[in-house]
This record gives sequence, structure tokens and C-alpha cells, in this order.
Amino acid sequence: MRRGWRGRGYWPGAGPFSHLPPWQRPGWLYGPGACWYLYDSNRTVLPPINQLKPEDENLILNDQKQAIVEQQKINQEMLKKIEARLKELKK
Repeated sequence: MRRGWRGRGYWPGAGPFSHLPPWQRPGWLYGPGACWYLYDSNRTVLPPINQLKPEDENLILNDQKQAIVEQQKINQEMLKKIEARLKELKK
């Protein structure tokens, strides 16, 4: 006895996701070609790069540097507290 669509499943189409209804297939959910990256490893999609002015890039980099320095200070303080607690526990 044949089931569904020409014996291949309930939904039309012949492919790796033919057992799924169209609205649950990767191409429907994530756009055309979403599942074919498995077969074409050279296909790389890069986001567009916005060109920044040197002044803007300088501001961004200075902010990032300041955030990293602040995080390093916090980490050093935590490390000192941990070392002090370890000394207490060894006594």
C-alpha cells in the first residue's frame, strides 16, 4: 500500500527534508539555501563592513581599551581576595 505523496512521504519534494512539511524545512525557516552549506564548505557569507572614520575608530578603540583595563583591575582585586582566603584556609 502506498502512503502519502507518491510513496515518499506526505509532503511534495524529493530531498533530505521531504518528510517535513514545507513550513518546517530549513529553507522555509532560514531562507533559501540554508541547509546546503553542508555540501559546499567554500561558501562563506560575511557581514558587510562599515568603513569608519579614523576619529571614530580611535574613540571606539580607546573605549575598548579602558573597559579592558577596568576589567583587569577587577580581576586583580578578585585574585587578591582569593589568595587571601586560600591563606586563611591553609592555617
